[in-house]
This record gives sequence, C-alpha cells and structure tokens, in this order.
Amino acid sequence: MKTILLLAAAVLALDQAAKLAALRAFADGGAVAVFPGFFDLRLVLNDGAAWGMLAGRQWLLVLVSAAMLAVLWWNRRDLAASRLSRAAAGALAGGVAGNLLDRALRGRVVDFLDLHWRETYHWPTFNVADVAICAGVGLLLLHTIRCSRKKR
Repeated sequence: MKTILLLAAAVLALDQAAKLAALRAFADGGAVAVFPGFFDLRLVLNDGAAWGMLAGRQWLLVLVSAAMLAVLWWNRRDLAASRLSRAAAGALAGGVAGNLLDRALRGRVVDFLDLHWRETYHWPTFNVADVAICAGVGLLLLHTIRCSRKKR
C-alpha cells in the first residue's frame, strides 16, 4: 500500500510541477517545437476529457474521477498483490488525482504535450497525468493477463 501511495504522490507532484511550468512558460500563447514536425510544447486548457469529449461537463468528469479513485481505494489490497499491480495502481491514482486537482482548482485540465505528424495528423494535446493514466491502464491489463495465465 505504501508503494502505491508513494508512486501516486510522485506522479501527482511531477504532473502539477510540469503543468505549472507550462502555465508560466506559455501564459502569452505560442509554442516550442521540440522535434519540429512531430512534437511541440503548447498550452491547451481542456474543459473536457480525452479528445474533448464531455466538454463543459466538469461536474460529471469530477464525479468520474472521484469514483475511479474510490474504486482504486476499495481494491487496494488486491492491487497490492504484485509489483506490477502496485505500479499500475500508483500511476492510475496519481494521474487521475492530477487531472482532478486541475478541474477543482482551475475548472479545466492543463495540457501541453503536443504530438503531430507535420500538419497532417494531430494527436490531442495531453499532459503527464494522461501519460500516467495510460501507463497504469496498460500495466493493469498486463497484470490481468499474467494472472489469468497463472490460473490455467
């Protein structure tokens, strides 16, 4: 349990520090091309979920985030079973908490990582919390696959 909380706290701290840096660096707009034609740093204040879904429904997104944190808490003993599941739970909890904190403090989520292929294909701008959530889901799926193979 301690590992999950420490990882979640580390993800939350990294996420919030990166968002604060992005807010300061790009307060006047603009972007920095880190890898031109592929990766930029650009500030986007997102009032929706992934791909702008549920835009303007902050109360629903706050409820979903709080419910996810509650589910993780209620399943903490099962999630503490292996290093893989602890890493998954910590990443998920930290990421969800980071975006939830943004919604509570700012009414929107601060996104700043911008992947694209030239000007043709564009992935929605995201943040450290989003990366942690995706990594946590991936690790949780891997843990589930491993557990199901052991049961056979």
